[in-house]
Amino acid sequence: MEINDIITAISIKLNQVFGDEYRIYADDIPQGFEAPAFLILFLNLENIRQIGGRWRVNTLFNIQYFPRNGRTEASNAALKVQQALKEITLLNGTVMLGTNGNTEIVDGNAHNFINFNFYLQEIEYVPFMESLEHHLNTKG
Repeated sequence: MEINDIITAISIKLNQVFGDEYRIYADDIPQGFEAPAFLILFLNLENIRQIGGRWRVNTLFNIQYFPRNGRTEASNAALKVQQALKEITLLNGTVMLGTNGNTEIVDGNAHNFINFNFYLQEIEYVPFMESLEHHLNTKG
């Protein structure tokens, strides 16, 4: 799994909920863009070692909404974003839950902070024997 897989799933979910009239950007917004638009930013990754060669990976995303008509529209869209991103589905069919969602309205834009956490399993490489020679000596 890659971070881009999560960004793609977020983008698909936003498109399903808000429709095609909203532009969705990842990483940066081009100069001269037109609102309404979304910007999906990956902010943070935390690896926590678990028992049995597992790692808990905590990720934090900021889904920004740029409204056309001010704070009220941004607030309404923020609530809709938080509800929509309770659950996303990756392209491989894996379902991820959005947790710890919160929103801040800054300069009239909604900043929706959501965690998408998952586990990774370490796979230890064990080389196979290349060849085995066996000599058998018999009497008689």
